[in-house]
Amino acid sequence: MTFKKFVNYYISIPLIIIIASVSINYYLNEFGLFGNVQGKEYKVYIDEKTTKYLFSFNYIPSNFNGILVGPSYSNIMMDTKNLKGYKVYNLSMGGAYFSELKFAIDNILTYGNINLFIICLDPYITKDSGTKSSQINPKEYYSTLGSFFMLRYYYNKLYSVFFGNKSVYFDSYWGYNNINYIKSKYTNPTSEINKILKQLNSNSNEKNQLEIDQESYKELSNTLNNIRNKGIRIIAYFYPRPKRIAEHNLFKQNYKKYRKKIDAILDYQYDIIIDFAKDEYDYIRDNDSSYIDSGHLSKDGAKKILDVLNNSIQSITRREDRKGKLETNLEL
Repeated sequence: MTFKKFVNYYISIPLIIIIASVSINYYLNEFGLFGNVQGKEYKVYIDEKTTKYLFSFNYIPSNFNGILVGPSYSNIMMDTKNLKGYKVYNLSMGGAYFSELKFAIDNILTYGNINLFIICLDPYITKDSGTKSSQINPKEYYSTLGSFFMLRYYYNKLYSVFFGNKSVYFDSYWGYNNINYIKSKYTNPTSEINKILKQLNSNSNEKNQLEIDQESYKELSNTLNNIRNKGIRIIAYFYPRPKRIAEHNLFKQNYKKYRKKIDAILDYQYDIIIDFAKDEYDYIRDNDSSYIDSGHLSKDGAKKILDVLNNSIQSITRREDRKGKLETNLEL
């Protein structure tokens, strides 16, 4: 084989394949990373954290003026299309610490122009820092132009399309939306709550520690300050753990310490704070039908949370309307 043939065979052909792969993936633009994607809809077919992180560069900034962030407690069943007045994307991620959420939040603050930031405050998101897996990595941006990740993505998407709705993420606004999946994985909230209570009684439940990682705490504090400085409205709500768990002495003792630290980084003059741990929300937390296990919301529980959030959003809207009328009168 001559040198020229060697070059043509071993260099030119792979190069053509690479160029073709990049061109096709750029054209298909499966994560809305490139160009004008306003009005388009993208769904999660693979690795929720990676997908939502990729959405945060262009798709979410181009199509939404609000986001909801948190762990799986604000992800499962929380259909943000039911929030009125803003178009809110549910950026919550199952199993995510705030460090992981921050990657996507920072992108949206950089590339977008949101007006509303809703955060679900629960000890889970601040119990550790860093990334739990390789799902969130800046390198993933370029991997969408050609990689094994994209092969897995296309397989998952085609499987969902041709063999029914197999994905648990199939809505362009949020995460878990497959009722059958939820029912198959979480079936008996009363039993699950009793398990946690048994562990609490034996003082062996990791969930009762509620310790705050200092790096995560600093990241949360800095992010909230950055959002306020941008003039973005904040709704922060303390997640309602089931009352039988929340009222356990050991849990209550540690939760009190947690609340004291989190309250210190909230601005009760600027932020709208919703405390679902209060007795006035016992219709949610004292009702096992509000949950699908020892903590995650059922469809009914999520609706109750969304109703309260809607009331808070309406108060923001009324406040802004009054402010606009006042400024108009002053100009006149």
